[in-house]
Amino acid sequence: LQVQGGAQPRLAQLLAVRGLFSGTLLALNRLQVDHVRALSQVLFLTPHLPAFLLRHRLRSHVLEIRHLDRALLHLGLGQLSEEELRAACYLRGLNSTHLGRAECRAWLEQWLRLSCELQGS
Repeated sequence: LQVQGGAQPRLAQLLAVRGLFSGTLLALNRLQVDHVRALSQVLFLTPHLPAFLLRHRLRSHVLEIRHLDRALLHLGLGQLSEEELRAACYLRGLNSTHLGRAECRAWLEQWLRLSCELQGS
């Protein structure tokens, strides 16, 4: 309910419930088309494609983000310009238009910590 109101969950809260979001029931192939379209919109991908193409694009997008996350962890966020920080946030589904550089960086740091924690599961 708080998230629907615009609040962002803390990293510890997300990690506490990660078991609820794993397993074959949540595989892209099992998600309803409406959910796949919603995920596509969140990630700024066009939702107006047949379901099999949406799933393929989402899978490719997530894999690309995973590889970029690993590279960012290795490189460090300090190496990124403000434009690169904003592009990294946008690629991961955050519209950073109204955020400052420090806020973008903080959000991306949280994302990378979460991504690092979840890559093994």
